[in-house]
Amino acid sequence: MTDAEIAGKLAVLRDNLVRLAQIPQASFEEFSADFRNLDSALHRLQTSIQVLIDLAGLTCARLGLGTPATSRELLERLEAEGALPAGSATRFGPIFGFWNRVVHLYDRVDERIVYRILREERDDLDALARLLVAAVEP
Repeated sequence: MTDAEIAGKLAVLRDNLVRLAQIPQASFEEFSADFRNLDSALHRLQTSIQVLIDLAGLTCARLGLGTPATSRELLERLEAEGALPAGSATRFGPIFGFWNRVVHLYDRVDERIVYRILREERDDLDALARLLVAAVEP
């Protein structure tokens, strides 16, 4: 992945974070009143998390850490190598787990969990991106 491709992925993430913040979130009732809020949130979260998975994979590759079997293992290897702070796999692993649910168990996504992520965990997407960029920079 070139620096331009990394920049493009980060631009997608930044745009997604701006748009996620625009989804009505004052209350769960407001969020759930319009099906488009859930649809938009799911798409924006899925593509944001995919950016993070791609960056984690690139970081593992550049550090010569092999090809992990799962996306969570990407975080575990980077943490074990010291490229991510201690506790990163525990903190950010559920983000990657949510991506798996959206992609593979899409018929079992809980609207309340999506709302909670929007309200309480959205900043973790940006935090992990910053850590991964710092780890991959020379």
